[in-house]
Amino acid sequence: MNERDLIVIGGGEAGISAALRASQLGAKVSLINRESELGGGCVRTGTLPSKILSNAAHFLENLKKGKRYGVPVVEGARADYKTILDSRHKTTLCELGVLATLVRKNSIETLTGKASFKGPRTLAVRLPDGTVRELAAPKMIIATGSRPIALPGIPFDGKSVLSPDDLTVMDAIPGRFLIVGAGVIGCEIALIFRSLGSEVIVVEKAGRALLGQDHDVSALITREFKKRGIRLLVQTGLEQVEILPEGSVRAHLAGGEAIEADRIMIGVGRRPNTEELNLAAAGITPGPRGEIQVNEHMQTSVPGIYAAGDVLARFMLSSMAVVEARIAAENAMGLSVKMDYACAPWGIYTDPEVASVGLTEEWARTGGGEIVIGRCGYNDLVRSCLDANITGFFKLIFDRVTHRLVGAHVAGQDAAEIIHFAALAVKLGARAEDIRDMVYNHPTVSEGFGKAATDALLRLTAARDRTP
Repeated sequence: MNERDLIVIGGGEAGISAALRASQLGAKVSLINRESELGGGCVRTGTLPSKILSNAAHFLENLKKGKRYGVPVVEGARADYKTILDSRHKTTLCELGVLATLVRKNSIETLTGKASFKGPRTLAVRLPDGTVRELAAPKMIIATGSRPIALPGIPFDGKSVLSPDDLTVMDAIPGRFLIVGAGVIGCEIALIFRSLGSEVIVVEKAGRALLGQDHDVSALITREFKKRGIRLLVQTGLEQVEILPEGSVRAHLAGGEAIEADRIMIGVGRRPNTEELNLAAAGITPGPRGEIQVNEHMQTSVPGIYAAGDVLARFMLSSMAVVEARIAAENAMGLSVKMDYACAPWGIYTDPEVASVGLTEEWARTGGGEIVIGRCGYNDLVRSCLDANITGFFKLIFDRVTHRLVGAHVAGQDAAEIIHFAALAVKLGARAEDIRDMVYNHPTVSEGFGKAATDALLRLTAARDRTP
């Protein structure tokens, strides 16, 4: 039995963040990870690798703009997928080294093995050699991440039928790529591989792409699909997949259509990794998807046991997981802090990028409050015109009475970078006047915030003038 102040289960973004924060607060921490390398899906199969693919796609798209600036353009330039994967491998190794150094410098004990609860304060850890080691601590944090969901009767094989985690082990860019799911991952991957040269078809069961995002964001991405020749089939389900002799696939859709493709990727969501934890022994009852329920302090129904990241099945974003993990660690160490999702930004790395914070227009109107919306198109920004990136918009949602910003949606160049300004504005209760009166560097994309706030205030003035 090895006593510690805190045991963290999981070595991904959430687990490492929790362990580091607890160590900074003076805890003696043990971190248990199934794999020998830390980093989890974010570093090895998800966030970082996908950004390498995205960078390659963006570079190819920007090459097309060379003539505008007198730079010769090589017609028909294509990306070499092996080189992209080599770059991904180097980036991953670099980040893994950084994480290992952080863990070592903070004196965090790491164990490779599969953990399961024996009780609310005790774990059994099966090590790679088959032996079992017991660990005990007064506090636990569960951060075991998630895995892609396979459709019934259509298992992933890593060759023809892919999950989003399999993209970095493909050996070539598919000539014809079928993507099931037009959520965040599906839309990102569709635009990336279209730029890399694939013919792309996207199938979505819902009525539109990016269903959870503001309707204007969804409409822009749908237009971008059409402009780039991506076929989008909404309100369409996948019923069966045949693997053809040469390794390609034939997908049978609801409604009778059959589509042949070199590869199919199914991106319909993720499921928390909790089945092997024996949560019942700890007194925790998971939800229907295997998710762990927590309160605003990230504590489960069992005092002393906390959870963070994808196991919550809430947002499943590495950015959110890091903050949830910090909150969990601080509360485990005796502080009293709460998780605030209201001002947490989203970033979707499509091309153009999409980012948002706070309420969508639909949610704001459903809530019953009166709102005013301010807009600015990217084609109204000097910076965007200079960069030939005029596709996009700013959409700011203000409370009509208080003028406070309650939601912001940006689609276009650098959206995921500049959304943090809006996130802070929401958090601090900034008013339209505050955002309008800011001094913005010129020319910058950020000027769109000031222009959109000005538009909202002009609309308010016009409405007052029309009032009898």
